[in-house]
Parts: sequence; C-alpha cells; structure tokens
Amino acid sequence: MSKGSAHHKAHGLAGWGLIISLPFAIFSAVKAIPGGSQGFTDWLSTPLGGIGFFAFILAAVTYCRLEFDEVVMDYFDGGLRKFGLIANRLVAFAVKLIVAYVVIKLAFLG
Repeated sequence: MSKGSAHHKAHGLAGWGLIISLPFAIFSAVKAIPGGSQGFTDWLSTPLGGIGFFAFILAAVTYCRLEFDEVVMDYFDGGLRKFGLIANRLVAFAVKLIVAYVVIKLAFLG
C-alpha cells in the first residue's frame, strides 16, 4: 500500500468519525449550555459526555492534522517540509494528550 492511499484511508476514517460524533457533541453541548460553564463542566464530568467529547476531539484533531499535512506537502520542500510535518504531528499529539488528561480527570477521577 502506498503512502498516499494510507493517508486517504486515514482521512476518510477521520471524516466518518467527525460525521458520527458531531451530532452527539452538538446535542450534548446545547443541552449543557443553559448551565453555563458549570453545565459544560458537569457534562464533561460524566463518563458518557467525556468519552463522546474525547471521540469528537480525536476525530477533529486527526482530520485537521491530515489536512495540514497536505498543505505542508504541497507548499514546502526539504528541511522545511520535514520540520512542518514533525511540528504538525507533535502539536496534534499534544492537543490529544491534553484533552485525554482533562477528560480522564473530570469524568473518571472526579
């Protein structure tokens, strides 16, 4: 399998992840809005809300990373391309790690 087709498949899976998790995230966030920031925090504190939000963020960050990889590959060459791709992966990983920490802390560790 070539690198391009693997990238295309990952892009498709991330897109489907967004399509599936977006209605859940929107419905849950709208339901939590009347409670203000505390309502949103209370929603994230439930295992269902935390896991649903985490799934949505994982799909969104993965999709964004893949999109930005395409921009870097199209417009940069050599060392700058390598730096852009590595930086993009590191930032995406950091965002996923931060969200995972927050969700685990709120939803499972109280």
